[in-house]
Amino acid sequence: MRPFLRKRTKLSEGTRARVLAFLLIAVSSGALGFLAVLHLDQTALFDRLTGYQWWIVAASSLGGVVSLFLSGDRMGQTGIQGALRAIAGGIWVTFVGALIGGTLGLPLYGTMFGPFIVCVTLLGTPVLLMLWVVNMSGIHMLLGIYQRERDSIFTPARMTVPDHPDSLTVRLRGRFI
Repeated sequence: MRPFLRKRTKLSEGTRARVLAFLLIAVSSGALGFLAVLHLDQTALFDRLTGYQWWIVAASSLGGVVSLFLSGDRMGQTGIQGALRAIAGGIWVTFVGALIGGTLGLPLYGTMFGPFIVCVTLLGTPVLLMLWVVNMSGIHMLLGIYQRERDSIFTPARMTVPDHPDSLTVRLRGRFI
């Protein structure tokens, strides 16, 4: 983000990373919805998209954003446990986003076939699956920036000052070292 935009919007680095993660999932879910439309109707690429097909793309984009929001803190945690949670969160975002997008696109049948079409589309094209995994990794890293900033709010500044009277090293005075 440009410096003048940074000053104008007054968003912190973590908030900008979170907004970028949501924007990234919206664009990639919309692209996946577009590929699902092409999977169902091959002539849609050369003809103009109908209003319903645009709605499918918008619904899949909205489904991805809502599923990322509903994933909570599954994405962005550190360590091995965080990586395992990120894998579970990526699967969650993929299938719940397809479920929400399918339900918005076609209320009864879309609920059933939305995750199925996404699974067939991803497994049918390994390059697309690889791009989706890289996308989820990028979202995990962006939400990691947000999580670190959010966690730093709860660490008082006085605990980071060396030799503060309330710090552990001063209280112990080398008795347990």
